[in-house]
Amino acid sequence: MDIPGKYYDSIDLHPGDIIIESSTNCIGFLVKKSRYIDMIEDDIYFWHIMWSDPKLIPQFNTFSQTDYIEEIYLKNNIILGIIIWQSINGGTFEL
Repeated sequence: MDIPGKYYDSIDLHPGDIIIESSTNCIGFLVKKSRYIDMIEDDIYFWHIMWSDPKLIPQFNTFSQTDYIEEIYLKNNIILGIIIWQSINGGTFEL
């Protein structure tokens, strides 16, 4: 599925935002955004997330821990409804 850029642009993530993994209702807080430079992809951003119970969300293992998720992956899951997002600025996402 090709997701239009307007959907990505409408999701403006900030530290303090709350996310909920819909199948387990595990709550996460966005803590910090980190930037990594990749020779092929240019800039790649990751979010450090503090989960209420990280054992409930094994499908989000991006490294050896569950506390870092790539921003594009996170936005894809918000658009698809797998992650429910509530911004500290009042933003949310619905198709």
